[in-house]
Amino acid sequence: MKKVLILPILISMILACSDSKQYDAEIYRNEKLQIENDSLKAIIAKNKSNTKKQITTFLTFQENNAEEAMNFYVGLFENSEVLDIQRYGKDGPAKEGSVLFARFRLNGKEVLCSDSYIKHEWNFTPAVSMFVDCRTVKELERLFAKLSENGKVMMPLDNYGFSQKFGFVEDKFGISWQLNFQ
Repeated sequence: MKKVLILPILISMILACSDSKQYDAEIYRNEKLQIENDSLKAIIAKNKSNTKKQITTFLTFQENNAEEAMNFYVGLFENSEVLDIQRYGKDGPAKEGSVLFARFRLNGKEVLCSDSYIKHEWNFTPAVSMFVDCRTVKELERLFAKLSENGKVMMPLDNYGFSQKFGFVEDKFGISWQLNFQ
């Protein structure tokens, strides 16, 4: 009778050890996955921080109108806001209160600008422009009208073959805009 009881106890001990080894292996595998997951998250975070602000549009205004232009643009586009303005002080090299450095967001895209107190021989060029994919023809026409007011139309609104409707303007501040509707 003792032999009969010992056998089931022995079998349950073997099974328990087997389950324990499987449990330990499962814990080990989960820990390795967690370490790998944490490593991947760290790599993604590092890559985001390295590329997040790697290339940003910077507009240098020479007529002390950076703030006026920035506010004009922020008023035209959804999801836009002035983020930060640093001004020249009374002892600075530029006109007091003019923009030393400003950050603003245009439809989620960060743009930087400043008022240059140095008159450069260069200014903005149409060869570098702001390209806007519009969601509707109505939006494109509204932006075209506002941006070309007191500016210059370089390509009137039309179908040029590469999109349904397109226009190219230089605004009153000298910034060029390509407005597109697919």
